[in-house]
Amino acid sequence: MSLKKNTIWNIAGSGLPLIAGVIFIPYVLKKLGGEAFGVLSLIWALIGYFSLFDLGVGRALTYEMSKLRAANLHGEISPTLKAGLLLTLGAGLIGMMILAVLAPLMAQSWLKISLQWQSDAQLAFQIAAVGVIATTLTSGLRGALEGLERFAESNLSKIFLGFCMFVLPAFSIWLHGPVIWLITLYLVGVRIIVLLWSAILMRNYLWNSGVPLAFSYIKPLMSYGVWLTVTGVVSPLMVYGDRFFVSATVGVTELSSYAIPQEGLQRILIIPTALCGALLPQLAALQREQVETIYRNNFKLVAGAMFGVCALAALFSYPIFALWLSEEFAKKTLPITLILCVGIWLNSMAQVPYTLLHARGNPRITALFHIGELIFYIVSLYYLTKQFGLIGAALAWVARVFLDLLLLSFAANNILEKNLIQVKVQK
Repeated sequence: MSLKKNTIWNIAGSGLPLIAGVIFIPYVLKKLGGEAFGVLSLIWALIGYFSLFDLGVGRALTYEMSKLRAANLHGEISPTLKAGLLLTLGAGLIGMMILAVLAPLMAQSWLKISLQWQSDAQLAFQIAAVGVIATTLTSGLRGALEGLERFAESNLSKIFLGFCMFVLPAFSIWLHGPVIWLITLYLVGVRIIVLLWSAILMRNYLWNSGVPLAFSYIKPLMSYGVWLTVTGVVSPLMVYGDRFFVSATVGVTELSSYAIPQEGLQRILIIPTALCGALLPQLAALQREQVETIYRNNFKLVAGAMFGVCALAALFSYPIFALWLSEEFAKKTLPITLILCVGIWLNSMAQVPYTLLHARGNPRITALFHIGELIFYIVSLYYLTKQFGLIGAALAWVARVFLDLLLLSFAANNILEKNLIQVKVQK
């Protein structure tokens, strides 16, 4: 498949479920109320954060499968995939136990959840812990599919899962009433269904009895994935962690005023994410002299296109929220939305150098950057949220993504300069 077709599939995989979100979020918010919806948004964040427990193996499998496919080493695919899934299974079990142990603390003290919802929230967090294993294994299988450029199959599963994330809470409320743990049970159940379907898609490699599991294939995945694990732990903290901090600082009741515009605007990132997801296996397989042209062209494309998209989002955010939810909500969230629009544009551009660094086998650089950024983000988030509330939290996030863009662009340019020198020496 071409880069264009793969990008379109990725956009469909992330974008089509937004239709369900637009339709069902107002119903869910109305039926649950502000505090319970805030808890549900934390459940969504946790489920999105589960992928950190795959030890970076999903991305590592994309990288390894791309190289094996380019070199026509198809016999190496099965043992590499099995080794990767063994790693994700072990890590998923550890993640499940960690979340299960932390669930009472999150529900009863850390997140300032009222007594009315504490027991419901605690059970929901414990049920969500079971979903860690399904999520990490699915992440590994999806990484392998994309490394083999099977973006259609990967994204059909993603579309189904994305629709269920919004439809199932509404269905559960309609059937059982506003019970958060039942909503979570449905969400975890559909994760397991998607895992089984992903395994069926890769059955030729998974159920190949002639290829035993070889532990020697674990080392290259770990050497690449260990740094992605650092990024996998730190990066979601900088995407979703502010919700938990906001909840602990100003209370879960106020969280919806921050989480809803953030969640909506984060979806805009499906455009650069789709492009970069399709770009990674190509950059990994390309010769050095081809990389710079592809990188520069796509960076300009993302910067220009996303500037227009973010400008439109800023312009139409107020009437959309007023029509969709209420005029009061639109007024309250307008300054937050405008600030986040700037951050989304900066973050979209940062995805291109981030992808280049991973495609050329340099995940260590991004991991070290993210560790430094996390420290900066925690300090700025604490200070600005204390001083300015929800607007301060938005400003802290924008400052962090701007720093991320500067660091990643600097590192990517260094990689390209080294590639250019090596090409000249070879000639």
